[in-house]
Amino acid sequence: MRSRLLPSLSILVVLLAVQAQAQRAMLIDAPLPSESTSSLAANLNPALNQGSLTPEPAPMFAFAVAPEPQAKVQAPRLNWLDWSGIGAAAALRVLDYTSTEKALVYPQYFHENMLPTALVKNKPGFAAFQAGTVAVNFEAYRVLVWHHRRPLALMSQSLYVGAMAYQVGSNYQLLGRIPHAR
Repeated sequence: MRSRLLPSLSILVVLLAVQAQAQRAMLIDAPLPSESTSSLAANLNPALNQGSLTPEPAPMFAFAVAPEPQAKVQAPRLNWLDWSGIGAAAALRVLDYTSTEKALVYPQYFHENMLPTALVKNKPGFAAFQAGTVAVNFEAYRVLVWHHRRPLALMSQSLYVGAMAYQVGSNYQLLGRIPHAR
């Protein structure tokens, strides 16, 4: 028996990943600053302001200005708290897979409510689905952190891990009540 919260959380994570990817594409396609922006070198050499293809040599009294060193922008990295949340989600996906496979041994007691039966009964397909869910979860989390949305990533990951822990716990609790499963 699956919770109704799990599909809405997975849809939220997918939508956040799509939104982050769209924002990233918009940043990449953003226009560059125009050449008419004021800079110290353009103000010192009037030949650069006239828009000629070959600027005139600078006067003798002009001095060279070294360009300011650009600070290398480094993308935020995942820390131990991020990796622990991602690892917990992956471990819960493995436990969800094993509990579902164990429940399918007793079709008179259990059936899958959320996923199509053909997917759940196909072991390699179901394992690929679970692995894909882990990969999408990791990518959504990484994109949120990359866009400096770590609090949102931590909150959504905590909700996801909590919902999955509840679901896996209830699956194993229901499996423990069957007399044949012991």
